[in-house]
Amino acid sequence: MVDLQKVVDAARAGGEVIKQLFGQALEVSEKTNLGDLRTKADTDSENAILKVLTQAYPTTNIYAEESGQVDRQSEYTFVIDPLDGTSNFVLGVPDFAVSIGLLHNDESILGVIYNPVLDQLYTAEKGRGAQLNGKTIRVNTESDIARATVSYTSGYNTARAYNDGVVKKLHDLGIKRLLSHWAPAYDYCLLASGRIEAVISKEGDLEDYVAAKIIVTEAGGKITDFTGQPSESKSPDFIASNGSSLHETIQANLF
Repeated sequence: MVDLQKVVDAARAGGEVIKQLFGQALEVSEKTNLGDLRTKADTDSENAILKVLTQAYPTTNIYAEESGQVDRQSEYTFVIDPLDGTSNFVLGVPDFAVSIGLLHNDESILGVIYNPVLDQLYTAEKGRGAQLNGKTIRVNTESDIARATVSYTSGYNTARAYNDGVVKKLHDLGIKRLLSHWAPAYDYCLLASGRIEAVISKEGDLEDYVAAKIIVTEAGGKITDFTGQPSESKSPDFIASNGSSLHETIQANLF
């Protein structure tokens, strides 16, 4: 059985690396396209995380953004994003996080998301609720779409025309504010803690949402695919919301 505290220790180790490197002039490389970046902070954070996790759980599978997959024939897999929001990090915008999720087969059962700048630690385990720095958090109950803040996040290769269409539909619905700032893991935490009302994911990367889905669910949120059916833990296309009627409003009008 995985100890949540060990995963927290790993996330904090990665976060400390990021915090020390934030603001420094680092070499930036491009991965899949111009928006998909890597820096020393990404790789060093991942190394720090893996050092903690592999020492504690040497037989658990690893799915890490920078180093890839390590299949140890386990039922359990750590899914790691050592720096979600690298573009923001490079720009000097302090909006990024470490994200570590744990899958049991294909089900997300544990999540830790850590914002090192704000020292905000979001955690959740299946059936045990969600916490921010040890205190229970819940989604809000806002149902008025005109009062809603909605985040939209998409993959690096999602067609621009598709993204433009979703954004237009959200504005046509009359939402209060749209967030689109390339740091999705933290957006899910804003939802889980009652600060925003929904997050829409289109073709997201696995490491962006495995931890997030369990945190949102344990905070009382609702997650479905674009047809309104329950979303599997590894599915990249979904709506996460506070579970009010605005979930159906978004689903019915966007997809």
